[in-house]
Amino acid sequence: MKHSIKKSLRQRTRLTQKVILVSGALGLSAGLVIGWMVFMNFQEINNSKASGNKELAHGGSADNGEILCEFTWEKNPVTSATLGPDAISCSSDAHSVAGGRSSTHGLSAGSNGKNIDMVLESGQLFDQDGIAINVDYRGKEKNGYFVSRGINFYFGIENGFITISYRVEDERGNPQSVKSLSDYEVPADDQFRTYRFFYSPMTGRGEITVNGAPVWSHHGPTNRPMYWKNAGHLMIGKGINGEGLDIAVLDNLVIRSTGTISPLAEALLNFMLESQGDKVTVHFSAAATDQISGFSVERSINGTDFTKIGSIPCTAPTVNSNGEYAFADPSPVSTPLVYYRLKQHLKNGKTVLHPVSAIRIKSEKNFSIERVNPSPFDSSFNVSYFLPKSGRVWIQLQDLRGSIVSSRTFDATEGKNIHRYSEDKPIEKGTYTLNIMFDNKKVSTQVVKI
Repeated sequence: MKHSIKKSLRQRTRLTQKVILVSGALGLSAGLVIGWMVFMNFQEINNSKASGNKELAHGGSADNGEILCEFTWEKNPVTSATLGPDAISCSSDAHSVAGGRSSTHGLSAGSNGKNIDMVLESGQLFDQDGIAINVDYRGKEKNGYFVSRGINFYFGIENGFITISYRVEDERGNPQSVKSLSDYEVPADDQFRTYRFFYSPMTGRGEITVNGAPVWSHHGPTNRPMYWKNAGHLMIGKGINGEGLDIAVLDNLVIRSTGTISPLAEALLNFMLESQGDKVTVHFSAAATDQISGFSVERSINGTDFTKIGSIPCTAPTVNSNGEYAFADPSPVSTPLVYYRLKQHLKNGKTVLHPVSAIRIKSEKNFSIERVNPSPFDSSFNVSYFLPKSGRVWIQLQDLRGSIVSSRTFDATEGKNIHRYSEDKPIEKGTYTLNIMFDNKKVSTQVVKI
């Protein structure tokens, strides 16, 4: 009898141990799955912003090519570009407002129902063989275009669905149209989504993605450039008016080149710009150097008017066995943004003009308060400030008597940051000093409570 009881107890103990082990294994598996899903969600969030990599390494590859222009619409006038040429005109009602993607500002059409209709001047900068367009958009329009260029190109919305139309050259140099209405219906909600179109002239592939997910693609013949050179001005926001609501509908527009076709003996393998202080060095390499007589390097401060700054024969001592060249711009750069392009001279007398690349000359930016909005404020405001590195920040609100009425501290990242101040308890109307302290330094500005 005692033996039977002991045997039964041992069996129940072993069974309990097995249950615990199985439960633990299942719990660990579930935790790993949930952790992976959370990681992937964060990755999707991080990768969804239209502006992509903010380290603008111009002259090198960045999300399928060189950035030609960028608009973030953080402040007025909205015709001012973050990178590249400014717009030459825009609706008088269009302006920068809070409520863009990621708690930034964005572009609003205004409340009068006028279309944004922002115009970028035509020029060689945009006459690329291939193009990529990224833009963050939210809205309820049934028809309107993110970017368009005459009859040759439009990317936007038709009857509530994402649409694309572009033309490429056929084997005789004549236009061949690609026009399609995708199956993706634009959601009529208040969420920003990243809409992206690209065409690669080397592969002949065109594709549209929404938040990184493909919704349309087309495979054409390889090595075919887009047919849109000298096709007129580019327009941003044609037909887009936000349904008359004064809210941000566009944000983080980036237009890039996606490479060039590669005819025999004309292929530029790479092109990179390097800055050191106010000096720029042009690095490049080319295939089939036995058919090339030399190169010309040209520079521009507006992306349109170029001046020759030097010539490089292919027998120059700066070229090594891999066909790599380096050319130092002899003049210091006096503007924050400068454009370069390469002209390739072949022994048969033909000249090939390669696409434009741009480089931003970095300047040291110090710890500073950039903006307080709104000012005056009622019960809350946003303060935009710049940190030269990540670290601990203290923000204080101080009255005219020198008393601290509010104090907060938190960690912030390198670069531009935005902090929203809201009253912990009501404070009196009047003028206050806003202090931000970081790394044993303090910057201040005045704010007015109404």
